[in-house]
Amino acid sequence: MTIHRHPSRIEPWKGWRIIILFECAIAGSVVAFTLARLLAGDNGAPTPDVTAGLATVLGGIGGAVGSLILAGGYGLPGRRGWLFAVLCSLIAPPLAGGVGGTLMMPGPGTLIGAYFPLWTFYYPQSLGLWLICLVLIHLHARRLRSGHFM
Repeated sequence: MTIHRHPSRIEPWKGWRIIILFECAIAGSVVAFTLARLLAGDNGAPTPDVTAGLATVLGGIGGAVGSLILAGGYGLPGRRGWLFAVLCSLIAPPLAGGVGGTLMMPGPGTLIGAYFPLWTFYYPQSLGLWLICLVLIHLHARRLRSGHFM
């Protein structure tokens, strides 16, 4: 006997982590771009567009790599789930920055890259964007874990 599933449902182990990976990569890119533009405005950087572009690409790569490690912390039920989501989201920016910094300049870039994303929590705009991304990714991961694709 064959059991047919509704086409909008996926098995929790078959693909929800890949979807979260892409969501974290997009969130990393958006937050990194916003942060780079804010820092360029404060420091008067001569090439804010180049800096913002590079930060966007590295933020996306770092977000994807970070989510490979941290995707399991999103989507858990209850208060424990929110706690894990916040912890994963606090670990993700330095982890993503470390990966991005290593890609730019192995060695010192790793240390600088891990420190740079902590500025996310200094500016209200980037902090708000980070919180929105946290909530959206966690709620969508919870839905994906329950088996609903969309």
